[in-house]
Amino acid sequence: MYELCFPGAITGETEFDCPYCGTQLTVTVEDPMGEASFQCCECTGVFEVDFGKGVVRYEV
Repeated sequence: MYELCFPGAITGETEFDCPYCGTQLTVTVEDPMGEASFQCCECTGVFEVDFGKGVVRYEV
């Protein structure tokens, strides 16, 4: 598992790059201090974002 730091998110939407293929993704932020899981629309990689800690977790 790797963790990538990114600037804190606010409610609404935020953008970051898929940790697998680098595609820029726009995701909905429902809880700026919570966690959420997402799936890339290009490579179908699944990853978790911890908005409170500012990290993206994914398997390699």
